[in-house]
Amino acid sequence: MEYWIWLRQISGIGAITAKRLLERLKSPKAIYEACEEELLSVEGIGVVLAKVIREHRNLDQAKALLEEAVNYDIKLLTYHDTLYPIIAKEYSDAPILLYYKGQLRKNSSGVAIVGSRRCTEYGKKAAVEAAGFLAQNDIPVISGMAKGIDGYAHIGCLKAGGYTIAFLGNGVDICYPKEHEALMAGIIENGAVISQYPPKTKPRPKHFPERNALISSWSQKVLVVEAAEKSGALITAGFAKAQGREVYALPHEIYNPTGRGVNCLIEEGAHVYLNPSQLLLDRNLINDELIDVKDRVSASNANNSRSRMNLTDEPLGKIDRTLTNIEKQILDSLSFSPKTIEEISGDTKIDQIQLIEVLSLMELEGLINTCSGGRFVG
Repeated sequence: MEYWIWLRQISGIGAITAKRLLERLKSPKAIYEACEEELLSVEGIGVVLAKVIREHRNLDQAKALLEEAVNYDIKLLTYHDTLYPIIAKEYSDAPILLYYKGQLRKNSSGVAIVGSRRCTEYGKKAAVEAAGFLAQNDIPVISGMAKGIDGYAHIGCLKAGGYTIAFLGNGVDICYPKEHEALMAGIIENGAVISQYPPKTKPRPKHFPERNALISSWSQKVLVVEAAEKSGALITAGFAKAQGREVYALPHEIYNPTGRGVNCLIEEGAHVYLNPSQLLLDRNLINDELIDVKDRVSASNANNSRSRMNLTDEPLGKIDRTLTNIEKQILDSLSFSPKTIEEISGDTKIDQIQLIEVLSLMELEGLINTCSGGRFVG
């Protein structure tokens, strides 16, 4: 595995060139051991770049990075791994190496749900409903773990017992935004967080467009729920169109600035999103065989002890219902001051994994909020 890290780290060797080298020489180790003549036989490799490759024949840094990944329980996904989706490899700049935490399953490509960080209740509800529907149809939900629509898409999927993937613009050992520590833990438990950046890489503005390209490349369809005129979600939609993906946009009222971007997408030819069934990947399903998302999620929650809330037509926000014993304990713990998940676990003696699910759902319902330092406030 250290040879993959070594190849990925060579300055001047991008994804396209690295894949040409792999196609010709078959493995990173063979590239490492190749003579100048063998390197020059690869398209795009000239004398200068061949010299750079040969001068970088040192595995010390790669071995140190691999050891660091192991220490953080970070796994590596190589371009030759069967878990790397074929559809994702169609993207010309698909990285030859990805880092991830959690579990990658076969056929992990799915549907992306993206949108504004500052979202409306309308957008939240649409994101949660779409994610729940996809989860109940065993379709992975893919997003970027950002605040707003991305976060609600992940939460909606987890709530329905689904599988979700978050692509990050930083190392997978770093939670960004910090307030999503509980959500990140839930995604790792029920899916995967993935990044093309090695451990300890901090989030930088230039990383997020690259992250957005990966979101769309792993997706067969992309739903843009909300987006202003200058939004990262529109960047994802742009990559999706370039990659030949189907783009869906939730229509908005024309006077609402949070919806101008999606309305522009519709004007430019994106599909108008009206129903979660549009996101199904199997077009042979007959409409009358589809089960409405509300019934599916409700039935799932009746049999799933991890779920605490049914999706309804009520607006998102505080729900008028009887609190569970765990929720009461959590609110009692938060009654005097904001606390981290570790502090809540210490107060309530509830396992942190169990808390992850409950805290995410309580935040979705408006029973609690997150604040700086990854703390929760009642």
